Amino acid sequence: MPPSRSLVLTFDRDAVPLGEVLDRQVESLRAARDAGDPDAAELVRAVGEGTDMEPTLQAAREAIARNHGYADWTAAREHADVMIDTRFEAAADAIQWGDVAALRGLLDVHPALIAMRSPFPHRCTLLQHVAANGIEVERQLQSPPNAADVMRLLLDRGAEPDAACDLYGGGPGMTTMCLLVSSCVPAVAGVQAALVEVLCAGGAAANGPQDDGKPLKTAVDFGYTPAAEALVRCGARVDNLGLCAALGDLNGVRSRFGADGAGALIDSAAEAAAMGVPEEHVLEEALGGAALHGRREVVEFLLGKGPDLSYADPGFGATARGAALYNGHTEIAALIDQASRPVPG
Repeated sequence: MPPSRSLVLTFDRDAVPLGEVLDRQVESLRAARDAGDPDAAELVRAVGEGTDMEPTLQAAREAIARNHGYADWTAAREHADVMIDTRFEAAADAIQWGDVAALRGLLDVHPALIAMRSPFPHRCTLLQHVAANGIEVERQLQSPPNAADVMRLLLDRGAEPDAACDLYGGGPGMTTMCLLVSSCVPAVAGVQAALVEVLCAGGAAANGPQDDGKPLKTAVDFGYTPAAEALVRCGARVDNLGLCAALGDLNGVRSRFGADGAGALIDSAAEAAAMGVPEEHVLEEALGGAALHGRREVVEFLLGKGPDLSYADPGFGATARGAALYNGHTEIAALIDQASRPVPG
């Protein structure tokens, strides 16, 4: 069943105070919750630490405040007089629903929307809304089947492909690309790889605006294999042991262990620096990436190098076996189990 639109608001003015928007959203949430709307339950679950919302006005207020990135209702009300452009909000809703006609109509009449940013703390552009990552819960309910068309329209109208926003603490890595390749919503919808290719065709740097390879590392770390492969097709560099392992480049992996692949790792310090991991765990990190992405031949090769199979990466706390199971590669987990058993003596 597709998500409902019970939490989508409409306004008859181009600008309204934030306080009015918040109050109406509280009313809408309470009404949807009373009607048993699953979207209301999902919003509450996402911002309420997994608990059911108490049927009180204050509980609904706190949920709406946190949904927009405010610490609580009091913090949100401090911005009550900020004016919200309802046309931008309508465009953001059209993106989530894949309503290309409505989005095109808004951009035709109000072309400045393309460079505008959300008034809420994440400060996302419309293009960044396509990633469905970290923004309001009701805008992360789905990636529409025509998400690539939505993104293509925004890029054609002049959206900045590598602009950063303030999600997750902000910084230069908070681009549309990095948000996209770490987002489960387009991945589940099966549109993530296509969006990567549209975004690159629209001017996004496959290696990131700082040429640091962050998009591919992000896709690899989050386990989104099709997105990682799409980035490589678009020109992302595969230039260290970890990336070679995760992308299934057995020749690239073997070459780092000598001409015939039979020796020890040639330059563990350089690989560690390139991968951003401790030198003593380069082998284990590479094995974890290969396991996460189901690269059987690479896993078999690296198991022959005597990795510590109890090692868990500090970022996600997963062993190579756990990484394989996380992405459904049970046959890889079985290989690792076999390698961990003592050899009969």
